[in-house]
Amino acid sequence: MKTTPGRPRRTRLARALGLDSNPLRRASDRAEAWIRIGLLAAVLIAAPMAASAAGAWAHHAGVTAGPVEAATAHHPKTAAFQPAVASSYLDQAGQARAGTRWESAASVRTDAVLAVIMTLAFMALALLAALRIIRVFLTRRRLAAWAAAWSKVGPQWSGDRT
Repeated sequence: MKTTPGRPRRTRLARALGLDSNPLRRASDRAEAWIRIGLLAAVLIAAPMAASAAGAWAHHAGVTAGPVEAATAHHPKTAAFQPAVASSYLDQAGQARAGTRWESAASVRTDAVLAVIMTLAFMALALLAALRIIRVFLTRRRLAAWAAAWSKVGPQWSGDRT
């Protein structure tokens, strides 16, 4: 990428972001650039924290709710890992009991990953919605300022000197 002598490459980035010292750039353009940078920084800081919290919450909810839901169902999905034939496995009522494990670890992990992805998607949509609302507000201000300036200059151009 070629740059002109005496001009650093960072001025292109500043110009693209609207942060250069262009005298034709309006104050609302500079405000929009700073708001855009601030929103992006806020999302880059908040999104990982929110995604981590959502993943931990979903994992905790899945781990604690899995055995409770399975215990209240009529046919819990379990897998025996100890045989229930020895007399030491008999409880006080004389019924055999066996050691079991719950087979919901993969679904808990899937739910946690889904919670992380959905949180990141929600954060991105919230950023875009906030930016859209701010741009609508700033566009209204720009148009009002343009109309006020044109009402002063317009009659000089059109010949209406009243």
